[in-house]
Amino acid sequence: MSKIRLILTTASGVIAATTALLGALRDNPQISESIDGAVAKLKEATNSENPKLRFEAKLNAIDVAAEAVEETFPQAVEPNGWRRQAQALRMRGELAWNANSGKARRRAMKALNAETAEVLASVNERLMQFQATPTEVTDGPTAPSGS
Repeated sequence: MSKIRLILTTASGVIAATTALLGALRDNPQISESIDGAVAKLKEATNSENPKLRFEAKLNAIDVAAEAVEETFPQAVEPNGWRRQAQALRMRGELAWNANSGKARRRAMKALNAETAEVLASVNERLMQFQATPTEVTDGPTAPSGS
C-alpha cells in the first residue's frame, strides 16, 4: 500500500508543478485558453482515484506544454519529442485499458501513469529552464550552439 501512496504523492507533485509552470506561460493570449483547460483537468485529476482520468490529464498537460513552448519559443526542439512521447503513451494506454479488465487493467494503468509522470517531470524541468532565461533558451539541452 505504501508503494501506491508514494506513486500518488509523486504524481500529485508532478501535476502541481505542471499546473504552476503552465500558469506562468499563460501570458500568451493564443495559448491561454488551452492552458486554462489543461490546468482545470490537472486539478480534477489530482483529486481523482480514476487512473484513466489521471493518465489523460497528464497526457493533455504534455500536449499543452508542447503547444505553449512552441508558441512562446519557436526555436525550441522539444515540443515534437514531447508530442511523440505523449502519442505513444496514449496508444499504449488505450491498448492497456481496452485489452484488460479488473486487476490487470489497474496494474497496467498504474505502470503507464508512473511512466507518464516521469515524462511530465522531464517536461516540467525543461519548462523551468525556459522560464528561467526566456530570451536565451532557444535550443534543446544537447543542441550545439550555432557559430
